[in-house]
Amino acid sequence: MTREERLAQAGDYVLGLMDESQRAAFEAAMADDAELLAAVDRLTRQMASLDDTATPVAASRDLWSKIENRLAEMPKHAASTPPPARRPVLQNWYAMAASVIVALGLGYAAGNVLRTPPEPTVIAVLLNQTDASPAVIVEAFADDSVHLVPLDNFEVPEGKILQVWTLPDPETGPVSLGTLTASQDIRLAGPNLPLPQNGQLYEITLEPAPGSPTGRPTGPILVKGFAKPPV
Repeated sequence: MTREERLAQAGDYVLGLMDESQRAAFEAAMADDAELLAAVDRLTRQMASLDDTATPVAASRDLWSKIENRLAEMPKHAASTPPPARRPVLQNWYAMAASVIVALGLGYAAGNVLRTPPEPTVIAVLLNQTDASPAVIVEAFADDSVHLVPLDNFEVPEGKILQVWTLPDPETGPVSLGTLTASQDIRLAGPNLPLPQNGQLYEITLEPAPGSPTGRPTGPILVKGFAKPPV
């Protein structure tokens, strides 16, 4: 296995994209690989910084009554069903996710978080092509949209732009999902494409503003990675 493949697995591990046997094998490899352990630690800390962007919002007075009413409407067997086991490295991440919800305000949560959000069809960890470190997380949805979560900041020179691409079919070639002027947490609408598939390529290139003049990637590839279904 190449260094790039090992580091890509670090992203899958931290994001929970491995099944039980894959996690066990990865943890065994990580115990004897200091570089792999460092990559997992680095990505975990990068994810930890995401909750710093939340702005506190005051909770409404009737929040808890709304939560109690919603819980009362749930089937009784749902409360007795044990949750799936989570690997230790994700415990901090789920704690951070909880803190983000608190920071956003439980009043917002009562109106929005209690409704089940759409699940991504696939998730891709895009690796920086300079040092093969995880740099961007891509969540691709059935409605053709993609959610980008940057883990690194990219310097975009004047007159340039970041363009997001995917390869749904090698015969048709790469398709643009949209452009952005800087690293940011953003959701792009995307064109009408087939349902995202396991192993589908995603990448971001540096292009002349306002976008590739040919409709295909022309600039250097900054990050790329292959999609996997969420576990």
